[in-house]
Amino acid sequence: MLFSTLLSVAALAGFSIAAPTGGVQVVVKNQCDYDLTVSKLTNGASSGSSDKVSKGSSKNYALDETWQGRFFGRVSCSGTNCTTAGASDPASLAEFTFRGSGGNDFYDISFVDGFNLPMKIVPIGGSSGNSSNSSSTGYECGTPTCSSIPTCPDDMKIYTDGKYTSCQSACAKYGTDEYCCTGSYNDSDKCTSNSYSKAVKDECPSAYSYAYDDKTSTYSCVAKGYDVVFCP
Repeated sequence: MLFSTLLSVAALAGFSIAAPTGGVQVVVKNQCDYDLTVSKLTNGASSGSSDKVSKGSSKNYALDETWQGRFFGRVSCSGTNCTTAGASDPASLAEFTFRGSGGNDFYDISFVDGFNLPMKIVPIGGSSGNSSNSSSTGYECGTPTCSSIPTCPDDMKIYTDGKYTSCQSACAKYGTDEYCCTGSYNDSDKCTSNSYSKAVKDECPSAYSYAYDDKTSTYSCVAKGYDVVFCP
């Protein structure tokens, strides 16, 4: 099940800062020791587009100021495996909603459906507004970072050509309402962190670890653009 964690940011209303006009630039930087296939997937689309980004290089994306979607990378892929990321073939996600509530951008690193690469998001020329999610907490124009991927239980590891390539989530592995925040658990009061999501959160505190992990994982800013850095 593929979650779009930023859909829950409506609860963060109350911003009143004017957003700059024009598009937003996302610069994907590959600081890994290997080449990547980087994909951009717009929310609502069944598949995205992919580009090769060699180690030590970067690629610029000029996006509409109301764009919503995610970026992810893979060491190797082919066909639709490159342009989708879900429970059966997870990837670390950099998620964005530009010019959302109050004209602010919302962004996060999501490991809700699993993960495969370390990453961070850095605002470019950003300014913060006034909100309950105050700048003192680090969530306004902050830099969510996971410098090394969390430890993956052996039974959740995904292998490609005999090599460990990504880690499933508890939802993907076990499919229960409790782990997936579905059915009777589709509520922020009922779906809380579990032993698997806590283990992820302990190693990467600023990443989304389960579907309702908003308070400690959603960042906001009004920026000219954002760097998405793989292997920071």
